[in-house]
Amino acid sequence: MKVIIVDDEKLVRRGLISMMPWAKYNIEVVGEAGNGRKALELLETLEIDLVFTDLMMPEMSGFELIEAMNEQYPAKSAVVLSCHEEFSFAQKAIRLGAIDYIVKNDLETDVMDEVLERIVHSYEDKVKVRTAPEVKTFDRVMVVLELEDASKAGQLVQKLSAGHVIHYLERRCWFLSLGNIGEYEEQSLINDIKQAGCLPVLVHGLGHVPLSDAVDKLHGYLAAGLLYDYTKMLNFWEWKADEEKEPLNPEKTRLGHRWNNSEWIYSNEVYEELLRNTAAMRLPMSELKSLLFPAFLENGRWLLMLEWSMQLIFRLEPLRMWEEWRDVLEEERTKLRSIVCKTKYSDDILRVIYKAIRYMHEQEEMDFSQNEIAGIANMSRTYFSQCFKNVTGKSFNDYATEIRMSKAKKLLVHTNTPIYRIAQLVGFKDEKYFSKLFLQEIGVLPSDFRKQWER
Repeated sequence: MKVIIVDDEKLVRRGLISMMPWAKYNIEVVGEAGNGRKALELLETLEIDLVFTDLMMPEMSGFELIEAMNEQYPAKSAVVLSCHEEFSFAQKAIRLGAIDYIVKNDLETDVMDEVLERIVHSYEDKVKVRTAPEVKTFDRVMVVLELEDASKAGQLVQKLSAGHVIHYLERRCWFLSLGNIGEYEEQSLINDIKQAGCLPVLVHGLGHVPLSDAVDKLHGYLAAGLLYDYTKMLNFWEWKADEEKEPLNPEKTRLGHRWNNSEWIYSNEVYEELLRNTAAMRLPMSELKSLLFPAFLENGRWLLMLEWSMQLIFRLEPLRMWEEWRDVLEEERTKLRSIVCKTKYSDDILRVIYKAIRYMHEQEEMDFSQNEIAGIANMSRTYFSQCFKNVTGKSFNDYATEIRMSKAKKLLVHTNTPIYRIAQLVGFKDEKYFSKLFLQEIGVLPSDFRKQWER
């Protein structure tokens, strides 16, 4: 696989090229560029499969570059490397088709292997779009849903194309009109689909609609119907489109708040209840992602586990079934619990520690002390300090410093607030001490950090 690195910071480009274990994954860095426009010039002259791009660059941003790639080089893929932790940036990148979103601050040496492995798998999983001419109207159709082996599914689609018009529906999914196909031919078709490791979905009652309307209806069912109906025990499914009922839709905002709360991480009872309630909504996939992805990022942010959040989101992003979501959520939740719930503390203790952490993050001015937070947790300072370190893996002072520096960086980049005021907002009365600690933790003075982003 041939890649280029696009970032307006030459040192960042050089660092990525030298530090990442490219050769281990048969990746060759064939070029680098300082902005999106230069990257497009490289795409014109070099054979490139994948573009690693920053977002905020002069002349042409990373977002603009991905949009241009979608138009001019749709077969090529992009990975975003950014300092921005906000969900809106990741959401926009995903919507534009980026196969991964990496927060630079979390790209430590010990996770580079994991990140590259994930990117390679995502790239290999990307399916080339097949198109077909529009024909007649549709009432009974067979949907072919790839489940296991991409090569077998591709061979099946090629075989079916000899006798049918195959319509591309979405990634790893096609459909064909059954028209006047007889019972024997229909059963033979179902058997062929099963043998290729795919799920045949027989659809009735689309209403003799044109292709565009059929695609819309099938998309709707995949996004909010089959998403929840599918289980691994199925090898055939039937959907009667004309009998579809209105989905249940409990209060989404309340449920979103509950996912945003950390209680589901340490309480199995709360977690299972949330899964049941979320499935009961039968939300379309786009709404499901909009509900849960910001919550996962928020939990990762205040647990200082953003890499976990991003990995979870990018594992969930290509999945189309709720059962698959449940499996990934269970696996990633177990992984997170092994890190943040190492101790044998009761749920009550974990609850108050996480309540204290959330309180720290929510303060407009982070001038809290350990005594104050221990009081909120209704614990003695000594016992709180012990519990806090055992639960988070960090001392209270180290954790407080990390979140203060994180907030300071955001204020320096996204606002014109004077540095003395930023020091106050993140809990430091002495601007000089704040600058000294910022230099120690981040590697540059606050003023220099801001200048880097003003260029």
